Amino acid sequence: MSDSSAHANNPLSSTAWTALRADLRSFAEQHLPRATVPSQFVVVPELPKLANGKIDRKRLAAVRQEAAPDDAHVPPETPQEIRVAAIWADLLKVGRVGLHDDFFELGGNSLMAAQMAARVRAETGTAINLRRLFESPTVARLVELLDGQSQPHKSGVTRERALGISAEELLDEARLPEDITPDPRATPCSRTPYRTIFLTGGNGYTGAYLIRELLERSSARLFVLVRANDEAHARRRIRAAMERFGVWRDDAVDRVTPVTGDLARPYFGVDRPTYERLARDAEAIVHNGALSSYAMSYRTLKPVNVLGTQEVLRLACRDRIKAVHYVSSLGVSPTGSASHWPELEVTERERVTGGYVQTKWVGDSMILQAGRRGVPVCVYRPGLITGAQDTGACETDTFINAMTKGCVQLGAAPTSFADVPLQILPVDFCAAAIAHIVFGREGPGKVFNMPGARSMMFWELLDHLAAYGYRLRPLPFPEWYRELTAAVERGEENELARFISILESSYHDMADEKEWPTYETANLRAALSGSGIACSPPDRALWGRYLRWFIETGFLPSP
Repeated sequence: MSDSSAHANNPLSSTAWTALRADLRSFAEQHLPRATVPSQFVVVPELPKLANGKIDRKRLAAVRQEAAPDDAHVPPETPQEIRVAAIWADLLKVGRVGLHDDFFELGGNSLMAAQMAARVRAETGTAINLRRLFESPTVARLVELLDGQSQPHKSGVTRERALGISAEELLDEARLPEDITPDPRATPCSRTPYRTIFLTGGNGYTGAYLIRELLERSSARLFVLVRANDEAHARRRIRAAMERFGVWRDDAVDRVTPVTGDLARPYFGVDRPTYERLARDAEAIVHNGALSSYAMSYRTLKPVNVLGTQEVLRLACRDRIKAVHYVSSLGVSPTGSASHWPELEVTERERVTGGYVQTKWVGDSMILQAGRRGVPVCVYRPGLITGAQDTGACETDTFINAMTKGCVQLGAAPTSFADVPLQILPVDFCAAAIAHIVFGREGPGKVFNMPGARSMMFWELLDHLAAYGYRLRPLPFPEWYRELTAAVERGEENELARFISILESSYHDMADEKEWPTYETANLRAALSGSGIACSPPDRALWGRYLRWFIETGFLPSP
């Protein structure tokens, strides 16, 4: 968009609006994935409205392509550079592309990158290595690859690793701010059974089951943080999630109070009276909210996963000390550096890679630091959360489900992953175990590893698919990856398209493993003793329920 002509000639107004656009872009880049950051921001004196008060979109100013600062734009010059830039501009629908512009910052994603590679190959006759391109996704780098200068990028790291930060930075990120410490004037922490609980991430998959279990195992009222337009919208989102997975309870209408806010914003973005009510009334916090994406960078995920955890801990220290139950990840215990992981703080960080896992490592560390400062805390480290044991109800937007569907769509599976162990954890077991411990008499400061009943090898997953009727061609990873990449480049739909950038590097990381870790579960077993809460093994019966759910919901075609 563009500024109105009435203000364009006013130097003070123009300067202020330029600064505002810069602030808006900075804010968006901190809180949104790169592919969703708007390419342009427009400031107008006021928004045109209809008679009913709604925005009149037809009268909004037309968008004008804004030029980047001259010193930021390096135009392509050679025929090859001009050809590649033209392909990018057409695919990304942008006005111009500079030699050093980042493909993803211009709005690209993994699927578009594969399609772009196919266009380049069609026009130049040269195939490019997508993994190399992801290391430095610029026109200049792509032209180097086309010209045969295909040495690894000078950083020597894959894009999957570039999604994260260094081990030194990780340690700095994990230092808990000094202001997060229990207020000496605060009311001491209540004992169980809690009367009021604040839950984050309540309108997601695991969150829906947590609401059910927390309501079922107590008479507590729940404050549930939800991103929504208003309270009515928040209520609809919570109910829709619970009904989708078949866990809706009628008493949720009276016992669940939505809190419209944003985990990534200071004070959750709520007004002062609401925040003070939470600080005063909540007796415990179940912090389940997070952005769970292996394809996003640490910096992109940080506002929600790291800063949001800090906000949770600040609330826990204010007015009334609150017990904090944090849902972490088994991934914070890196592979390849220990054969057995106890239920303790993880200090190893050298092999903690990938943005998502690093944010959980930082959050895990900060929670336990808060515990040493006097906040009652418990940490839960689930493995790969899968469908419910009873119904098979499952969130499809996970990596393991993307791998399942992607292999079915391709008609082939990578045998190189055959002996990779998967820590499968059914969502209803996960939620029931956490809720039981929240209301139990376990002392604070404990960590609970939650790897599931047993590890499941990847070959077992393929065996379950075959038994259900999905016949997949077994291929070594390099051949399978070539077929997958070629299919995506041709524009074929594949659930794994968004993971193209990390699959190859993940394969090389796993190929380097000499042994896979095991996880101590003594704390978990002791806490669940006598509760009747049991975890189903990842056998053919369980996966049959999952596959039926996938077919019934249209996620998978019938075999």
